[in-house]
Amino acid sequence: MIVVTLLAVLFIYYYTTNAHESQELPRGELFISNITGYVAGYLNETISLNVYWIKVGDTDFSATIGVGGLPPCLDAGGVSLTGDDGYADSGIKEMVVSVRLTLKKPGRCVMRNAYLEIQQDNFTKRVPLGRVEFNILEPMEGKSLKIKSYIGSSVGPEPSVPTLMYSLLNPFNESVEILNVTFDIPGLQISNFEPREIPAGKTVNITVTIANTTELGDLYVIRPLIIYRVGEETRVMPAETYHYATIPDEKTVLEMVKD
Repeated sequence: MIVVTLLAVLFIYYYTTNAHESQELPRGELFISNITGYVAGYLNETISLNVYWIKVGDTDFSATIGVGGLPPCLDAGGVSLTGDDGYADSGIKEMVVSVRLTLKKPGRCVMRNAYLEIQQDNFTKRVPLGRVEFNILEPMEGKSLKIKSYIGSSVGPEPSVPTLMYSLLNPFNESVEILNVTFDIPGLQISNFEPREIPAGKTVNITVTIANTTELGDLYVIRPLIIYRVGEETRVMPAETYHYATIPDEKTVLEMVKD
């Protein structure tokens, strides 16, 4: 009897384990993860990319999450999850998955094959992270412009063209001319920017108007370069990071899960 019971338990365990391994991740979840972007930053600096994980009827977000497929210029610095109560329907839950990346090699490189690897119970899923161009700079010595305030993100259910805004302080003892703000993202371009002068010790606000040349994507990360002139010297510096996300509303989420 003991032998029969043990065999039965082993059979049930084997059947359950293999049944789980042969299935896809449970239905009722969405990943908004296909990021398009440009990030300028300094060597050894850490930046974050945000992905949205939405579940319907299942609030268990406990998982082991790793990052793979990164180009040599980037190192994974960890992943964190933050809850977001954006949905009134208690049956829909959303988590922001923040992927920290360290900039490891000067120059230009493109992240195009990176992914999140999410392990829950016996399930494993790879979630692509999209395409982001990185422009990695050697740190500058001495003074530079200071960004006092900025718009850091825009998240909503309806797509809209992002607008960048920065408040810049000139710490130099002479005027500084903002020559340009630039980034390279397919489908987006700067439509209206005029050079600005910042008197010594003063702060000015600059706005970068953007136009889309194709259909807007769901996720963008934009950290442009600010090009400015002090005396006869032209310098560049990264701006602050702007995160843009179009997250579907409750009705759309339910329709997408049903499909």
